[in-house]
This record gives sequence, structure tokens and C-alpha cells, in this order.
Amino acid sequence: MSRKKTAQAFNWTVFGLLVLAGLVLAGDTYGSLMNATPDELDGMQSRIENRWNQDMLVFAGILGVFTLFLVVLWKRLFPHNVPLAIILGGFWFMLLFQATVTGWAGLAGLVGLAVALVVGIVMMLVYAVGEKWWRLREGR
Repeated sequence: MSRKKTAQAFNWTVFGLLVLAGLVLAGDTYGSLMNATPDELDGMQSRIENRWNQDMLVFAGILGVFTLFLVVLWKRLFPHNVPLAIILGGFWFMLLFQATVTGWAGLAGLVGLAVALVVGIVMMLVYAVGEKWWRLREGR
């Protein structure tokens, strides 16, 4: 297997694992909020509530533009394309929670963003440092 194919496989494996973890976290959080009794919701101080406002719509528009740029420049950004997609996905995840959840449960979105930022930045640093030895961009 070539170095480029190995990097692609690693990128997509990490991306898939993070998407799966995000789905589990979101499902657990929303499931807990939907199945809670009113007394439990008062104790948790969290609830599902539509909180879309103009600021969140502007943020969603900005994320949409960045996502479009990533799609257009996908092949040119290799091997940093998937780490950038992971970071953008973290921002979308945070926006989902900030726009639909009130209370402490909204921190799940920030946790998802923090994990995406750390993983994406570490992957980009590894590729930037190792690019000299691995020569991943050759043969484009």
C-alpha cells in the first residue's frame, strides 16, 4: 500500500470513529432529555428548546462558506483535508447543541468541538512534520 493510500485510510478511519462518537454522544444527550420526566428536567436544568436566532444563522452561514471552500479545494489540501473536515464538523456539532439545547446539556457540543479541535490539529501537525519524510504530496 502506498504512503498516500495509507494516509487516506488513516484519515478516514479517524473521521469515521469521531463521527460515530459524535452520534453516540448526541443520541445519549438528546435521548436523556427526551425521556426525562418534568421533575428530572428541573433537577438537570436542561431541556430541548429551539434557540435559533440571528447570531446562530450568521454563524451557520459562515460555516457553510468554509464547508464549501473545503469541498472545492478538497484534493489540493491533501493530507490536511480530512483534519480540516473534522474541525469543521466539530463546529457544526457545537452549533447543533447551542441552537437546540438549553442548560448544562449544551456543554456536550463544546466537548465535541474540543475533541475535534485537538484531533484535527494533532493530525495536521503530524502531517506537517512528517511530510518531509513521507512525501505524501508527490505524484499529484
